[in-house]
This record gives sequence, C-alpha cells and structure tokens, in this order.
Amino acid sequence: MERMGSPVCHGGGMTLRTAKKTSGFVLAAWLCTLLGWVVITAAQEDDRGTIQPAQARQALTLIHARCAVCHTTDLIVQQRLPADRWTVTVEKMMHWGADLSKDEAAAVLQFVTARYHPGAPDHLPSIEEELAMIAPAGGPRQGSEGPVTGVASRGAGLYAHNCQACHGEGAAGGAGPKLARNTILKNDGAFWETVLHGRGPMPAWGAVLSHQEIADIHAWLATR
Repeated sequence: MERMGSPVCHGGGMTLRTAKKTSGFVLAAWLCTLLGWVVITAAQEDDRGTIQPAQARQALTLIHARCAVCHTTDLIVQQRLPADRWTVTVEKMMHWGADLSKDEAAAVLQFVTARYHPGAPDHLPSIEEELAMIAPAGGPRQGSEGPVTGVASRGAGLYAHNCQACHGEGAAGGAGPKLARNTILKNDGAFWETVLHGRGPMPAWGAVLSHQEIADIHAWLATR
C-alpha cells in the first residue's frame, strides 16, 4: 500500500531519488557558474593591478589629449566592455582619425581593458580625477636625462602629432592657447613645468614625451 505523501508520482513521474539527483545537478551547475564569475572577476582585478602608475599616466594623458578632441572623456569612463569590444572600439577610433601611433593605441587599449571591464565598479573617477591622483613625474625640469638642446626640425613633426589638435596648426591657437610668440616660450621654468606636469585643462605630458622631444618642440615653437 502506498502511504500518503509518497515520493512516487504516478503517470511516469519522478521518484524522490531522481528529483534529488536533478536538484543536485542544478545546484552544481549554478555553483560552477558562480565560481566562473568569481574567477573572471579576480582575473580582471589582477589585470588591473598590472597597470603601473607610469603606464596609467601615459594612457590617461593620451585619452585626455587625443580622445577628448572628438568626445568627452566621461563617455569612456561610463563603458564596461570586454577586451574584444575595446579592441574593436580603439581600432574604429583610429580608422576615424584618432591621432594615435600603434604603441600609443596599445597603451590606451591596455589601460581601458583593465580599468573599464564588465566587472568594474559602477562608479569610477573621471579621467581628470585619475590624472590628478597619479603623482607627476618627478625630477628636475630637464630630468635625469641631463640638459638637452632642442632641434627645431624634429620639433615640427612632434608638435603636429602631439600638440596641434589643441594648440592649432602652426601653433596659432585652437582649443588651447596660441603658442606662437607666446611669452611662456621665454620662461623655461614655466614652459617645462606646464608641459611635464600639466596646468588647468592641459594634461601632464611627462609620461608621454621624453625631455629631448619636449626640448625639440620648444625649439620649433621659438621659430614661429
């Protein structure tokens, strides 16, 4: 005789043992999925930890100087994309004219992939706040590389690649101030301080340009 509350379901139903097995499989699958997410998140955090301050400063400076020409940096900070989507996005931006060399694009890609991934917090500091939090490159204005003499012929190309987007063609001014015949060119201390460490909306370039390259740009500007 079958007792009331028997685990057997009539009509080809499921026994209690089968039900327990099925529940066990479901629970195991759920735990595996959860563990997978934990592993992915941990890996992403490890990736984020591989970005050294100097690398982050370079990437942030490039984003601020090159990407913000077309859109706000907040648009980047709001994204939470996997690595493959970031790769496609950066490649698309370069195709559309983003002024980034292959090495610079790689630096930006490494940073955004580690910083703005799907497991990242909802709220992160702005690009400008991140730049302010990272200590600027130290050392004297002409740095450990020693005194350098600028070469104007090299400075023209460096200016076009790094400065023209904000300061205009021929240093005539644009989003940034006119640099041709600007009095700051006669004040070496102010010029180096501004370029190396930034000022106001201008980011620090000490992590992107070498002291020789800065001197070359200065030499070219002095001819304008």
